[in-house]
Amino acid sequence: MTVYFGTLVSIALIQLLGAASPGPNFFIVTSYSLAGSLRRGLLAVTGIVVGSLCWALLAAAGLGVLVTATPSLYAALRIAGAAYLIWVGVKMLFGASPSRGGVSQLDAIDTDWQVVRAGFLTNMANPKSIAYYSSIFAAVFPADPPAWLFWAAVSTAVAVSAIWWISVATLFSLMPVRRGYERFKTKINTVLGMALVCLGLRMAILR
Repeated sequence: MTVYFGTLVSIALIQLLGAASPGPNFFIVTSYSLAGSLRRGLLAVTGIVVGSLCWALLAAAGLGVLVTATPSLYAALRIAGAAYLIWVGVKMLFGASPSRGGVSQLDAIDTDWQVVRAGFLTNMANPKSIAYYSSIFAAVFPADPPAWLFWAAVSTAVAVSAIWWISVATLFSLMPVRRGYERFKTKINTVLGMALVCLGLRMAILR
């Protein structure tokens, strides 16, 4: 049992470090939290967490090996994900133009479902996530693990992801942070938009 507990702790630490690395999820959560509210930020987090659950389940089921071992499938997922990130980034850049007063196009999304969907698609846009989760499970799982350990590992990874992104959304929705955003929102939206476009281009170019 001690070995299994150590496995879950290792997964939690690796997942925390992975989530804390700046990437598309970070830019989406901060964008909604800054320009909208904590509620909108948490809706985006909901989509991201559901995406994390999907990737973790696929990896635990062993489908990560299939995806990474099939170049054409992996390439199709990678290009589709890159196109989505570039599209979101361009929307933000368009909204950041002075003629629009620096109002991000993401602010124009009205329904809760669309915010959740944006978080979900942003997370699912990176096919490297399934390789990431697969490598975690392969690296830290003991030989012949019990079936419950897979579910515990998936739950641990998703829980850590949820806690991290809820913390990020809460931080960037605080009034002092949002006041700073209001002063520099055009520049901030430009930086966030360019970051997403660059991440998309990088994903499309690098294998």
